[in-house]
Amino acid sequence: MKKFLLTAAALAIALSVALPVRAEDETKPEKPKSHEYTGKITKIDGTSVTVKKKEEEKVFSAGEKLKVVVPGKEAGELSDLKVGDKITVTFTEDGGKNVASKLQHADTKPKKEKKAEEAKPAETKTE
Repeated sequence: MKKFLLTAAALAIALSVALPVRAEDETKPEKPKSHEYTGKITKIDGTSVTVKKKEEEKVFSAGEKLKVVVPGKEAGELSDLKVGDKITVTFTEDGGKNVASKLQHADTKPKKEKKAEEAKPAETKTE
């Protein structure tokens, strides 16, 4: 009986140490960090956009859930952009490739600015 209790206690201690270590290994990988890059479009090629800032040029491939923000449209498409447009690209680096999740035309205002304008009371003139 003593042998059984000692074996059970040793097994319980071993499992209490081993299970947390295994749980650490099974955690989800970190979400890739998002970056922004602003410049002018120099080339649009079906599923990629080349953007130049000063002397540096980067190529961005369109991500699966690419959001394109252009003036005058609720939901833009890559075809709404043209060479020479100034844009801000939100992207992640994936295996050496820059994968764009958002392309925002410079003539569109960020949502924060729009909400601030809507919250302002209308100015009234008093004479």
